[in-house]
Amino acid sequence: MKQMKKLVLNCSEMTISDAPEPVEVLIPLMGLDDKRDKDKLKLKLKDGTFLKTGQPIVPGVFSTVTGTVKGLDSLLLGSEAIAAVRVEVSGEEEVDSGIKKEPAYLEKTRIDLLERLNRANLGFRDDLETVKTVIVSAVDTDPLHAVCHQVLREKKEVVIEGLKLVKYLVSAEQVILAVPEPLYGPLSEAAGDTAAVFKVNPVYPDVLPEMLLDSLSTVYDVENHLFLGVEKLVAAVDALRHGKPFVHKVVSVIDENGTRNLRVRLGTPVRELLKDTYIKDGDKVIVGGGFRGTACFNLDRPVTDDMDSIYVQHSDKGEVSHDRNKPCINCGKCVKVCPVNLDVNLICRYSEFSIFEKCHEMGVTACIECGLCAYYCPSGRSLVQFIRLAKREEPAGEEEVPVEALENGEEES
Repeated sequence: MKQMKKLVLNCSEMTISDAPEPVEVLIPLMGLDDKRDKDKLKLKLKDGTFLKTGQPIVPGVFSTVTGTVKGLDSLLLGSEAIAAVRVEVSGEEEVDSGIKKEPAYLEKTRIDLLERLNRANLGFRDDLETVKTVIVSAVDTDPLHAVCHQVLREKKEVVIEGLKLVKYLVSAEQVILAVPEPLYGPLSEAAGDTAAVFKVNPVYPDVLPEMLLDSLSTVYDVENHLFLGVEKLVAAVDALRHGKPFVHKVVSVIDENGTRNLRVRLGTPVRELLKDTYIKDGDKVIVGGGFRGTACFNLDRPVTDDMDSIYVQHSDKGEVSHDRNKPCINCGKCVKVCPVNLDVNLICRYSEFSIFEKCHEMGVTACIECGLCAYYCPSGRSLVQFIRLAKREEPAGEEEVPVEALENGEEES
């Protein structure tokens, strides 16, 4: 079989520009599943309620701007509908009084620092006492992203300071900074004794957290680890040293104009970042990367702290990919590229016919959803969607479709 082409990340230098501040933001209120919670929230957040930047709204959710409440909305994130508060941004920013700068923060207790970080929208795990290894990743997780390595370039000194902070904060036995191969030399020297620097081959999907952990485990003990992104590490230093809450996110925007990196206020609608992009009927907007991202059906969707990219596929340039879902032709390409060695073709047929018990027997939960199988599938099958469906469904029942038919790639008549 012909060798599959390697998907190499672009680690060239790409500056980060500040996006215009939004006129209005939408802040997702995670964890509000009960109607009573929403009713209480309506009483607390009446239209006209004034919020300061960093002010707590509900436990674990903070205002990312200074402004006034303009109502509550229902927001669809992935397959989940959640409540969100719409806030009109005021002209002058006021930071909540609970967020204070402390230049000599390493003289404070660990408990004090954790409380300060929680107030700054940078909550850490509760069980830090069990952490033996801290892994800070400065590697982007998609060939389209250009975020982590550029944050590392522009904030190298802050990153090194952040490594010292996390070493003190967690009291871990080792701190590891994972960097793409082109940046290994300068960072290895700069980190000194603060952290071990691990060189990562910038090839997809080796850069995904699951694959990175597997690579690290050949050198280090990573059984009890804390995984941090370099962007949040930098934000933690800024929160403690300068009293800045975590309210900005770097996003790679990829469209007909090329790729650009923008520092964006959390809660900014996606449409605000695409004002200079001509979007036509038939075009597709994907958030989160070309391989593991999801289609954006509403451009009012806000930028969240896990959104690394916004990718516009233009239909007139043949960039839009459509799932054709033709029958499997047993070419084996999906099996060959699977980084965790799953029988993707069979698992997806079982899922297609709701035989979820067989999917789980064949290890569907080990899938890291890298998307390579669907990328190389000549039949255009919705392989990742079939796998996600099987993961969500509990194994149940007897097979209603003959296994022989599935293994031969036959459709149900």
